[in-house]
Amino acid sequence: MIIFFLLFGVLPLAAGLVFTLLYSLGLAGSLGEGFTLQYWHAALRDGELWQSLALSAAVSIAAVLLSTLAAFAVLFACRPLLEQKRVHYLLHWPLAMPPVVAAFVSFQWLGNSGVLSRVAHALGWSADTGDFPALINDPYYLGVLLTLLLLSFPFFLLLLLNHYRSAQMGELAQLAATLGAGAGQIRRHVAIPVLLQRMRPTLLLYFVFLFGAFEVALLLGRQSPAMISVFIHRKFNKFNLLDLPVANVATVVYALFIVALIAAFLQLARDKNTAGT
Repeated sequence: MIIFFLLFGVLPLAAGLVFTLLYSLGLAGSLGEGFTLQYWHAALRDGELWQSLALSAAVSIAAVLLSTLAAFAVLFACRPLLEQKRVHYLLHWPLAMPPVVAAFVSFQWLGNSGVLSRVAHALGWSADTGDFPALINDPYYLGVLLTLLLLSFPFFLLLLLNHYRSAQMGELAQLAATLGAGAGQIRRHVAIPVLLQRMRPTLLLYFVFLFGAFEVALLLGRQSPAMISVFIHRKFNKFNLLDLPVANVATVVYALFIVALIAAFLQLARDKNTAGT
């Protein structure tokens, strides 16, 4: 099984990344005329690349953080309700929604002529539908953030509910209560640390997933500054062939950032395990 995973999973990605690196160095592709760093100099001097990376990181961190906080709040407030089969089943529905569908739904609801704008106008909260706050292509990426929250919050809530059961938090809470801990202390010093410890790998992987989000960022976000996936896509699809090496440089920088992040996480986890033993 490992051989098949390496052949059909890792090898194509590695080959694509190697070709991208060679293209960015002028050693491959239609513009390859020999080793050069001019494309790297041009890309790294481009402030838009760093803006895109910072914007993607900020939106991803905000989405993961807000989804986690909301999931914890709902879990502690409504856990008996969440245990019901019907409610548990309904929480899976948003997970079946592809990102591109979620983006179109958000466009219909959050636009200046969308559902929320029309409801606000019908209730007399706004004089015209165009007065509704801009949540599509807005400078603060609120539409993108809200859509990513729609996709991530049910997943985190289900994940927390599963970890709550597997960690036997009910028994731990009873034990802490017999030792004199109050409800707030049990949540802050027992439940939240234990559940967060179990969620750390998933939080990192979901951050990586949101960092490279494309459909939602393309349909609901601005073109400049754009999230890194949209930035790279725009560079690849411009008519100017000189943008292709720059797009490859941005792809390599994006890949190196993700690899460095995962490597740092694994090293941190390894150090904690070593210290624990």
